[in-house]
Order: sequence, then C-alpha cells, then structure tokens
Amino acid sequence: MYALILENISRYVALDLQEQAHFTAALQHRTLRKKEFILQEGELCRYDHFVIKGSLRQYEIDEEGREHIMQFAFEDWWIGDWYSMLTGTASVYNIDALEDSEVLLIDKNRLDELFLEIPKLERYFRIIMQHAFVAQQRRILFLQKPAEERYADFYSRYGHFEQRVPQQQIASYLGITRETLNRVKNKQ
Repeated sequence: MYALILENISRYVALDLQEQAHFTAALQHRTLRKKEFILQEGELCRYDHFVIKGSLRQYEIDEEGREHIMQFAFEDWWIGDWYSMLTGTASVYNIDALEDSEVLLIDKNRLDELFLEIPKLERYFRIIMQHAFVAQQRRILFLQKPAEERYADFYSRYGHFEQRVPQQQIASYLGITRETLNRVKNKQ
C-alpha cells in the first residue's frame, strides 16, 4: 500500500527504513466511491491526500452554479487545499473522486510534527510545494492563451488521462465550454 508514496518521496530525498516506517505509520488509508467528497466548500481542510489509485478533482462552484476545476489528481499525485490548511480558514473548494479511488492522507498537525522528527520530509514537501507553485504560475499563463493552445498543452501533458475524465470537466479545467472543446478537438 505504501510503495507508490515511498517511491514518490525517493525521487527527492532518501529516507532510511526507520524513517519510512515512522512516516507511513502517520498515514491513513481511505477508499472513495465515485463522486464521494474528501472536502466540501466551507469545511476546514486538515489533510493532504496522496492518490494511490483513481482520480480526484478540485473545483469551486460560482454563483451561477458553474464548476471551475482548478486541478485533477491521478495516481502518484497530491491534492488538498493548502490555503485552508495554512490559514485555518474554510475552504472555497470541493474535492471529490472522479472514479473509485484510494488515497493516503496525512493530518496537517501530524505532518508538522514529522517535519521536526524527520527533517528530510520537510525538504521533500518544500520541493513538491515549489513544483506546485510553478504549476500554478503556469496555469495562470495557460488560461490567457487561445483555446487551441490550452487544449494542445493539456493534451501534451495529460492526454493519457483524457479517457478517464468527462469532456465537460476537461472543458471546465481549460476554461472553455464543451462546445468549444469539441470544435478545438475536431480541428486537430
């Protein structure tokens, strides 16, 4: 159950066997059914989630009831609302499962303790947070590009996941309508 997360960590830092055991003891396993929430708007996010099987999405719903997808998370990806966790404020996001999924979750307070107990974990999370920050910066620029470029970029990075995500949700992530997505795809 822990092989994937330990492999992910090993890309950035080397934990010895004792540190691995100490870290994995802090993790909780959760199985999710399709459409099941791990976070709903208005709740405080207390956990970061690592996907070991399945897929999830993070999104907000605007005043007109439209969904705006911020990110997807597939196997070997982390997902959570760090703004809510760091500020102690209610989340503006929902996170739910797109398909039956399994996640490992870690409580933010326990993670802070682990940073002191296993400094290499703090380095690991700093590196993945830096990557997440860069991804957010790229996403801001991405949303300013024409729809054709957005889809081409999405497809080049995540095309192998496209069959697992409804077209309406891909369109939402791209910031376009489903009709525009269909038109863009038909041109290619």
